[in-house]
Amino acid sequence: MELGGMDKLQPTIDKVGRLPGKYRMAVIFVLPLLVLGGYYQLGYTGASEKLKQLEAQQQSKQRKLNEVRSVAANLDQFEEEIAALEGELKVALRQLPDSKELPGLLTDVTTLGKKSGLEFKAFRPRPEVNKGFYAEVPIEIEFTGNYHEVGVFFDRVSKLDRIVNIGDIRMGVAKEGLNGTLLKVKGQAVTFRFVEGGGA
Repeated sequence: MELGGMDKLQPTIDKVGRLPGKYRMAVIFVLPLLVLGGYYQLGYTGASEKLKQLEAQQQSKQRKLNEVRSVAANLDQFEEEIAALEGELKVALRQLPDSKELPGLLTDVTTLGKKSGLEFKAFRPRPEVNKGFYAEVPIEIEFTGNYHEVGVFFDRVSKLDRIVNIGDIRMGVAKEGLNGTLLKVKGQAVTFRFVEGGGA
């Protein structure tokens, strides 16, 4: 401490020196406690909190570092998984035609019906139902054919690369004769198309 500072404290020191003994002892005892309390309050507590914050940050960064190391150690495996998922996506997209391929798919379905021996009476597309990344494309169908021809048609449709679901089937007798029974079939064919940017 500078000498000028000591000069300023001298009157206070003199006053303490003139106090009775028990007060001087109290001042000597209390003064270090006040200094220690002030240090604890102003210095140690703030530093302790700062240290806790730094330790928490260090633990967080250590966890992130461990995650990055784990990814780096398994990078080849992740790349293989990504390649497999991309392959699955390509297969799925082949099963979900886009808008340009849809008319060709619908033609394929009617061609399969004719090759199976069916006679189509109606083939009416209905409004699409958007489901996010894909849309359902319902088509009302009505055709006639014998039981075997209907079965062959359904079998051929099930083997298409594209997804086509036949449902809501109602069958009735269109005509009975010596050559067998002609069935009248009404139902719905539902195919699906990929909607670009339609969702996750």
